[in-house]
Amino acid sequence: MRVGYIAVFIILVLFVSMILLVFADPTSVYISNLWYYIVYDPRSNEGIVEVRATIDLSELAYIEIPIDVFSEDAKFKFINYTSSGDLLVIGLNTTESEITVLASGSGELRVILQVNSLVEELGIGTCSLIVNTESLYNITSSVRVEMFFIGKYDVNVDAIKMTPSTSRLDNITHIVLDGFGLSFIILIPLVETPQGEQPLQPPILWSVIIVVLGVFIAGGVVFYFLRRRRFVFTVEKVDYLSDSNYRAIIKVLGDSGNRGLLQADIVAKTGLPKSTVSRRVRRLEEEGLVIIKRSGKYNYVYLTDRGLEVYKKIVREGV
Repeated sequence: MRVGYIAVFIILVLFVSMILLVFADPTSVYISNLWYYIVYDPRSNEGIVEVRATIDLSELAYIEIPIDVFSEDAKFKFINYTSSGDLLVIGLNTTESEITVLASGSGELRVILQVNSLVEELGIGTCSLIVNTESLYNITSSVRVEMFFIGKYDVNVDAIKMTPSTSRLDNITHIVLDGFGLSFIILIPLVETPQGEQPLQPPILWSVIIVVLGVFIAGGVVFYFLRRRRFVFTVEKVDYLSDSNYRAIIKVLGDSGNRGLLQADIVAKTGLPKSTVSRRVRRLEEEGLVIIKRSGKYNYVYLTDRGLEVYKKIVREGV
């Protein structure tokens, strides 16, 4: 009889543990180092990404590693993963925006992904890339993005709060970005004249061609920024009443009173994708409609006075 009670007790403990794992908040685990290592061919617009995360867990927990730190059109496909040290990986899943891992122990996790559409063509072999690591500051102490592009390129990096460095070795262009911030990168292919050969055109004609090419590239950059307005650093005003995603987020925050909500709660109540909620909440915070307050290891989202006014208008007009 006593053996039967012990067996029932063990089963209950295991059941409760499984329930806690299912409903655990996957955003509360801290990663000490995060590194994105990329080998990419801009001409075919495809390559390989290795995500390396140094993890130290005292107990079994969920971890979310974002991979949507590049241009929106980038597409990822899982290939394989490995772990080192005492890190034990129970399960792993990937989406277009993140890698979710159930693990325990300490060590390094390496996840290999195929990626395409990482760069956007601007014309005449010139392409661009956006890297945004601003949102990673609350999950890791350091982040590095290291990229190896196949081909010889002249690199132009416009970085905010990130430290860039570039180099070339044979037919490889190497770019390293350190820190939490935003970088806009342009890759311009280099055309080399073989030694001993003379240009067929007079020097003045080459000067004209270079000027025209520069104007074309500058126009392409301007066109890019007009299309990618969310990366322009002058904040564009948003009509929150005409955007259903913003309305839904403001509505659930207002309905919650002054309790505040986790982003996971907003996702659950609105039914919106997690990446959509994350981007919209950051924009609402920039506009002063919400404020994010930390309580323990969780971040709660609250409406500000301005946000409350918008909420009242949504309710009043039934928008």
